[in-house]
Amino acid sequence: MFSKTSPTVANHLAFLRTTDFLQNIENEAFLECLAAEMEEQTFEENQAILHKGDRERLIFFIVEGKVKIHVDDIKMAELSRGAHFGDINLFDSQPASATVTTIQASQCLVLHQSKLQAALQKHSESKADLIASLYQRQQKIQTSTFQQNALQSWCTRVQTPSWAY
Repeated sequence: MFSKTSPTVANHLAFLRTTDFLQNIENEAFLECLAAEMEEQTFEENQAILHKGDRERLIFFIVEGKVKIHVDDIKMAELSRGAHFGDINLFDSQPASATVTTIQASQCLVLHQSKLQAALQKHSESKADLIASLYQRQQKIQTSTFQQNALQSWCTRVQTPSWAY
């Protein structure tokens, strides 16, 4: 079945296919549904997009620009084109655990939780793929964090030899 989409929706859809969050979703109708519901938002350099403690249920996909995720003055990560943030808050009732601030002027596609849930109700067969994508991302984050902690531990041991205890 061929569906007619506007140029904007088609652009959103083409972009979504490149994101790690949705690139493994094969259901075109589901992706089109998401693309149609996304809003474009632009942010200036050094503008906070999401604040620690916010309870908004939004997922942001970075189309252009660069952002940092930080807690107070501690930078946790930098994200750029194709990356996303806010996905955990879509499925969790907890407030945002970090602040997201632009490093460069940025453009994002934004999807509200209610729009995602409506799309999942219409296309329930995509739910398992979406959950698998979230799980894989969480595994990558945990592995990366473990590797960073192991490296920091090793560096600390090298700088302070065990015989000095």
